[in-house]
Amino acid sequence: MKILKFNLILVLVMFVSVLNAQVIGGRQTKLEKFYAEERWEDCAFRAERMVLQEKYKNDPEINLYLAASYAKVFLMCLEDSTLLNKVPEYLNAYNYALKYSTVAKRKDKKTQIIFPKNNFMLEEIAITGIHYIDHYMSIKRVPKANSYLRKIMKVYSDENFKFLNGVLSVMTGDTATGNPLIRETFANIDSRKAREELNTDFIMIDAFDYYVNFLINQETPLVDSAKNVANRGVKCFPDCELLKYNLKLIDDPELKAEKPKNEKKKLILKSIVLNSLNENDEDDDVDDEDDD
Repeated sequence: MKILKFNLILVLVMFVSVLNAQVIGGRQTKLEKFYAEERWEDCAFRAERMVLQEKYKNDPEINLYLAASYAKVFLMCLEDSTLLNKVPEYLNAYNYALKYSTVAKRKDKKTQIIFPKNNFMLEEIAITGIHYIDHYMSIKRVPKANSYLRKIMKVYSDENFKFLNGVLSVMTGDTATGNPLIRETFANIDSRKAREELNTDFIMIDAFDYYVNFLINQETPLVDSAKNVANRGVKCFPDCELLKYNLKLIDDPELKAEKPKNEKKKLILKSIVLNSLNENDEDDDVDDEDDD
């Protein structure tokens, strides 16, 4: 158990090390200052005004700051829903984060000045969107969850996002899309002796959990397939109590034990929750002057 806690803490430390980090190789010092001071609303406001100007409209750095700031504003609203009463437009904050992320990537496609070295910021924006996936899954709107996941994957994707996309596709009956993605993931798991830990690993754990439960809850439970999936999950994440629980559940559908939480998920999502709400009203107003 101590080893498990140590591993989870290590994952958290690795992820926190890039939180609130500035754009690498950036030149927009005013936006950098706002972002470093967690003045997310000021950063978004200034960046949004800047991209309306001819000289800045094609600047990927500004669009990235705009996207990252709106992702933080979305988290602010999760912590304090009264903000939506003050600024109703914040209801779309995460959609704006996705929008400006894709703009930033497009504007940087030829020069590659900002990406891939700043992909860690896109990763955090994508992870933030898991709140939407969780919501749709909790109300059993799997097609909506998968549709929103695909939007997130336009911003950032890795094998964990792809596996979740495969599982949700199969759950909605789109086996033509889902099965190849699942087979690819299983082939990668089977071919590697050790797996590099990723900040998004909790997403793969969720996907294993969804898939196993989907298989055993068929009209005729697909027990052998569920065991195969569950065993791969445990092989991939041997310390995950949630995936071990699923193996027990397959053998004993009446299992009374409480279902464990996805601890990796709990830690990662906690790590991107804001330290404090933006209460810098007494600070300097957003400067009207252009950055050099």
